[in-house]
Amino acid sequence: MTARPIRAKVLKIQHLTRDIREMTLEMLEPSALVFRPGQSIAVTVPDPNSDLPLLRYFSLASPPRSSRHLVLLLNSHDHGKGSKFLLEREPGAELQVAGPYGSFILHQEIERELLFIGTGTGIAPLWSMLATLLEEPSSQSMTLLWGLRSEVDRYYLEELEVWKATHSNFSYILTLSQPSSGWQGKRGRVTDLVQERSNVKHVSAYVCGNRSMVKEVTELLTQKGAGAIYRERHADST
Repeated sequence: MTARPIRAKVLKIQHLTRDIREMTLEMLEPSALVFRPGQSIAVTVPDPNSDLPLLRYFSLASPPRSSRHLVLLLNSHDHGKGSKFLLEREPGAELQVAGPYGSFILHQEIERELLFIGTGTGIAPLWSMLATLLEEPSSQSMTLLWGLRSEVDRYYLEELEVWKATHSNFSYILTLSQPSSGWQGKRGRVTDLVQERSNVKHVSAYVCGNRSMVKEVTELLTQKGAGAIYRERHADST
């Protein structure tokens, strides 16, 4: 699939938490983007120190059926040039983007259980994958393990509960690394949840988050004999 230049505009920005922003882009030209769940787009960022613009890549949280409206997840604590540029845009602002990019995509492995593992905004490509899979009737087991810092950092909880209630083959576990004393759920890092899983030989795992988490989870799953491991590392902020 050949990436091509795209004109888009910021349609809306929603504050999901004190730090997380959900940005919806509307396609202008062309009017739709064909992509696979898990892929990303490149945003053109002006560089005041060069005549050449920068390209910064962001995973799409929206499923492919949302071909006209593309959803990105941004963290206001991310001081990278791409995030900073986008967070300064207001609704109506036009952007130049390109895509789709990336090989972190769903694979047709209906005989395996699916395990999605993410931290922070690493949920974005996993969300696109899950939203796509849950659109169709299926008995394939799907589990999401998601690590966040504290209660105030949680989002998409209503959507997760709806998925859990309407799809018997879907489950999720949310763990907090720095919860309050009153937190009744799982405590610790997402790697702890992976460590707890005893049998992953018939599992296909999709992992996305910071580099150290992806490395550690990949090593754990490999040691446990996972059937397949697909991963997407979030680059350091630049």
